[in-house]
Amino acid sequence: MLPISVDPDSKPGEYVLKSLFVNFTTQAERKIRIIMAEPLEKPLTKSLQRGEDPQFDQVISSMSSLSEYCLPSILRTLFDWYKRQNGIEDESHEYRPRTSNKSKSDEQQRDYLMERRDLAIDFIFSLVLIEVLKQIPLHPVLDTLIHDVINLAFKHFKYKEGYLGPNTGNMHIVADLYAEVVGVLAQAKFHAVKKKFMAELKELRHKEQSPYVVQSIISLIMGMKFFRIKMYPVEDFEASLQFMQECAHYFLEVKDKDIKHALAGLFVEILVPVAAAVKNEVNVPCLRNFVESLYDTTLELSSRKKHSLALYPLVTCLLCVSQKQLFLNRWHIFLNNCLSNLKNKDPKMARVALESLYRLLWVYMIRIKCESNTATQSRLITIITTLFPKGSRGVVPRDMPLNIFVKIIQFIAQERLDFAMKEIIFDFLCVGKPAKAFSLNPERMNIGLRAFLVIADSLQQKDGEPPMPVTGAVLPSGNTLRVKKTYLSKTLTEEEARMIGMSLYYSQVRKAVDNILRHLDKEVGRCMMLTNVQMLNKEPEDMITGERKPKIDLFRTCVAAIPRLLPDGMSKLELIDLLARLSIHMDDELRHIAQNSLQGLLVDFPDWREDVLFGFTTFLLREVNDMHHSLLDSSLKLLLQLLTQWKLVIQTQGKVYEQANKIRNAELIANGSSHRMQSERGPHCSVLHAVEGFALVLLCSFQVATRKLSVLILKEIRTLFLALGQPEDDDRPMIDVMDQLSPSVLESFVHVAVSESATLPLTHSVDLQWLVEWNAVLVNSHYDVKSPSHVWIFAQSVKDPWVLCLFSFLRQENLPKHCPTALSYAWPYAFTRLQSVMPLVDPNSPINAKKTSTAGSGDNCVTLWRNYLILCFGVAKPSIMSPGHLRASTPEIMATTPDGTVSYDNKTTGTPSVGVLLKQLVPLMRLEGIEITESLVLGFGRTNSLVFRELVEELHPLMKEALERRPENKKRRERRDLLRLQLLRIFELLADAGVISDSTNGALERDTLALGALFLEYVDLTRMLLEAENDKEVEILKDIRAHFSAMVANLIQCVPVHHRRFLFPQQSLRHHLFILFSQWAGPFSIMFTPLDRYSDRNHQITRYQYCALKAMSAVLCCGPVFDNVGLSPDGYLYKWLDNILACQDLRVHQLGREVVVLLLELNPDQINLFNWAIDRCYTGSYQLASGCFKAIATVCGSRYGRNPVSGDCWSVANTIRVGLHDMNN
Repeated sequence: MLPISVDPDSKPGEYVLKSLFVNFTTQAERKIRIIMAEPLEKPLTKSLQRGEDPQFDQVISSMSSLSEYCLPSILRTLFDWYKRQNGIEDESHEYRPRTSNKSKSDEQQRDYLMERRDLAIDFIFSLVLIEVLKQIPLHPVLDTLIHDVINLAFKHFKYKEGYLGPNTGNMHIVADLYAEVVGVLAQAKFHAVKKKFMAELKELRHKEQSPYVVQSIISLIMGMKFFRIKMYPVEDFEASLQFMQECAHYFLEVKDKDIKHALAGLFVEILVPVAAAVKNEVNVPCLRNFVESLYDTTLELSSRKKHSLALYPLVTCLLCVSQKQLFLNRWHIFLNNCLSNLKNKDPKMARVALESLYRLLWVYMIRIKCESNTATQSRLITIITTLFPKGSRGVVPRDMPLNIFVKIIQFIAQERLDFAMKEIIFDFLCVGKPAKAFSLNPERMNIGLRAFLVIADSLQQKDGEPPMPVTGAVLPSGNTLRVKKTYLSKTLTEEEARMIGMSLYYSQVRKAVDNILRHLDKEVGRCMMLTNVQMLNKEPEDMITGERKPKIDLFRTCVAAIPRLLPDGMSKLELIDLLARLSIHMDDELRHIAQNSLQGLLVDFPDWREDVLFGFTTFLLREVNDMHHSLLDSSLKLLLQLLTQWKLVIQTQGKVYEQANKIRNAELIANGSSHRMQSERGPHCSVLHAVEGFALVLLCSFQVATRKLSVLILKEIRTLFLALGQPEDDDRPMIDVMDQLSPSVLESFVHVAVSESATLPLTHSVDLQWLVEWNAVLVNSHYDVKSPSHVWIFAQSVKDPWVLCLFSFLRQENLPKHCPTALSYAWPYAFTRLQSVMPLVDPNSPINAKKTSTAGSGDNCVTLWRNYLILCFGVAKPSIMSPGHLRASTPEIMATTPDGTVSYDNKTTGTPSVGVLLKQLVPLMRLEGIEITESLVLGFGRTNSLVFRELVEELHPLMKEALERRPENKKRRERRDLLRLQLLRIFELLADAGVISDSTNGALERDTLALGALFLEYVDLTRMLLEAENDKEVEILKDIRAHFSAMVANLIQCVPVHHRRFLFPQQSLRHHLFILFSQWAGPFSIMFTPLDRYSDRNHQITRYQYCALKAMSAVLCCGPVFDNVGLSPDGYLYKWLDNILACQDLRVHQLGREVVVLLLELNPDQINLFNWAIDRCYTGSYQLASGCFKAIATVCGSRYGRNPVSGDCWSVANTIRVGLHDMNN
């Protein structure tokens, strides 16, 4: 379609109209193209009905608005467009199917497609007509245009005999649309519509009766089904009823059953809105005549089986529009007919009888306001006992929409509230019945509870009288006849119940709801959670059948009533736990309702907010484990939504508070109102830190999606802290700390990470979100001398860099320092999670023994278990500390049975204890499975200083076992070597973190600062063991040597320089260690001299050699030199220092310089050492001279700071000057 342009020089009105019409034609063409591409079976309503395309709806609404000013122009233009689309050049065109029985299959398919296009054009055209013709009362229109519309509509009412194509359904839809057009037109041009209808009817009546004629008359009658009587002015009302009277005469005369039924249906469609609109009786003769002319005949016909379905609604309508006395005199006969048909075996007839009953009851209760008390009571009891038989669990008729029964009770309550409550609702809800007599009648209870809620809502909103039930709420065009009622969701309080006159019933209904909820939870609640093993791989459709279905429906109603109606007898925590369980129920609808109710509690009750978050978090920890990936993620989204809702409430209240502040008197503010608000905010910090702790636990997940949600939760908590106003002495938000640490964490290991992305972002853009999503792999190398111990060990053990990030965040100076409160909650949470995974990992557990899982799921379990280990030991509290100060509820953990074995029964509760944990885990160090022991190494290696001594106490037997030297076979020897290696790696990680050297809780004696006897013995025995096996070159021994070297080096380096002299009371141990490490240092051994042609001298240094060199340096500088011979004029240490300082590797050279500085600092009396340093500044190579010069400058700088008049510094002034000159050159 070529683009259409509008002349910009047109008049404003013309320009707007033309532009709008261009928009309409463009949109219509687009929609027609879409429809032509769709299957023939697809109904046009799915694509064209109002509400399906908001943009197109807006265009049609705009045309309606413009029609107020130029309706004739729009109608003419619309007809031109319609004729052009259909290729109609003259008005004699008759709408008919294009299909011919003689067409071949491909031609027939094309005809069907073109027919679908014609119907789509009619659909669009009628949609616009419905909207624009509403403006006829505001704008005169030529009769010719009105006749064109009427003629076109009635052409679509003609019966198409013998047509059975795929477009049959769409033809009926289009015919209904044109019937809606006629209904709109009749409001302003009733006489023209009536004239056309009567003329068409007269013509058909004069034809010889045949099936075709009968169907044609029925189609014509159906074309008037959207005609509505105008209630005012009275002249229009009487004219409409005159038309109805003429139709009534035809109804009485016609013999054909189908025509009679069609006319009865038309009368019902027209009379129901009249009955609904009339508040009191209508004393108009024409209406009275109409009722009297039809009533006796229709009542008699309705008793016949072949007419009852069609005529029951008509008799009902006639009674509904009749006068009060006529209604009271006649309705009891028809009422008895309706009551007797409620038990009809034909469900259609039973439904018709029920609908007739509730319309009659509306007239009796609402319009007529009942009879005498006795007569009304008798009548109501008759109706109620028929609908709800005594002793029965169900209702009559069965399988009907419960809403009809709810409305019946509402109508009764409008005039007889006490009767409705005590005789019906209390009976349904089993109010006042003893516990033994209580039984779930789900259908009745559902009706009773819904009726109570509807009645209370109507009274509280002061809705007045309930409207009469009408027919369909949606017209063929998609326009709605009534606005959907919105119900109150705020909690109904005792005071509000008293104000609306329901205080007598309110508390008893709440108790009943509590009873019902408990029974439902037992029968269809807990057992149908998605975490239940019996529900795995089951479809809801298969499980929610039979007796379960009505119970689930009742459950939905009860939960949807929260927080509007809070169950009386159920504590806060019980209710929150129930809703949390239902948030993972198998039934989708119940799940969403429970989630909404949880949000309602959090939004409406400020004092419930902490309980909701604590309760939901505890539930997730206990019930939704990490193996339910999608379920966990959906639950985390709900947690995130709860936090967001809280934030929105606070922000809204903040705006109100700010506006109130502007109005308030300054004196009020000065009197402390703002301080009160601040003090109210403080207590919420504990629950937010608890959720932070839970989010930290979630960061242990191996699923990136779960970790992303955890980051979003942390961000939402930060926003909440800002909204609530965080106290100055409170911990920083965890996300701020982790975002700030992320660049340095990444920098510490980025050199061992290989990423799929070509480049890394700039440091300032790295945050927690980026680390969580980063896709990279850790690689290790024998030549890696840059990495600290924890990075090196992780690169050996794991490939996921996120685990290393988690390990780094838990260093003492990071999260434990800045977020202690959140970590105090993370400890019991992580402990609980670890226990849930433990049975899946421990090969000795009965669960694991029976498990038949894929390798992938097993790897995931170990990964998760390892991450939880790292977190647990990073945040663990000592066993002696009581967790009573924590707000979080005590999680469920594993327990130890009397015989000492570990029980994995989730029902056993206890307190998180690092002692219990260590007793479970330390025996696993003996397992042969490398995955388990590697995970334990990383977990134990993250142990914080508070629980370090408990760890060592548990590991002590293993340490003794590892250092035993006895003859044994190869397999035992390999297992012992592996144990030695893993223990050394644990202690290396702990030494690297400064835990062993912690003067308060580490391995040092608190008084002397010496290494404790246990650790001193461990180091000495390990040295002796390695000295004895120094000639062996087994690969595992190389690893043991390297990790022993690194452990000793880390241990010493984490002790302040001037305290190191106390570490090793026996100087001989230092000497022996130095000699031992020297033997592993390759080219940096003390036996090496520059004259030797050592094979590795010009090769890259290995990690093993570098660790040994660091250990040599650390031991040597652990106080004054242990061997004065080494620093004598020809001492062996000078050659060794020459070798290190002259190395081209910058890290080795830097290490050498640090050694010289420490030697000079710790040995101030060794003048030979100082002279050697001065000498090398002049005689050494550039590397050597530079290193010595910088070392001297460092020492002199520090000494000058302590003693400005020291003579040593003046004696080297010349050396410094020469050195600076040399560096400049």
